[in-house]
Amino acid sequence: MMSCITNELIQKCIDRETNLEESVSIKNHLASCEFCRVEFETQQNRAIDIKNILNRFVESDIEIPTIIIPKQKNRRRSVIKMNLIYALSAACVMLFFVVFYPNENALKSDEITMLQNFNGDYDANLPATQQKMIINLVDPSGRITEFYVD
Repeated sequence: MMSCITNELIQKCIDRETNLEESVSIKNHLASCEFCRVEFETQQNRAIDIKNILNRFVESDIEIPTIIIPKQKNRRRSVIKMNLIYALSAACVMLFFVVFYPNENALKSDEITMLQNFNGDYDANLPATQQKMIINLVDPSGRITEFYVD
């Protein structure tokens, strides 16, 4: 009994925390000592039972959610699109003036004519929707009424 291994050393061996020299010494001792072999098997069975019980509480089917990384928008492409929209808007307004702007021969005496004009302080950095406009209404008598649109 004096040279028998301790319970702490047996547990250390079961947990595989012993170095090579201690492992060889324990195996040699277990081969010759019935008492320590029974104690070793008892502790080993307890450790297996405890691991099995703990494994019952552990969820085996862990679902890891997928991570969706949003695509980064191409900022340059969106700036180009916005500039294209502004250019097309300005072109439409200019086309409107060319097509619908009445010349002096087109004025008839029995209709009201609407003349549109941008204010003299045209800011090229602002879109057409933010420019100040002047709308002139000419009635059949030739009287001009001005409206300012902001």
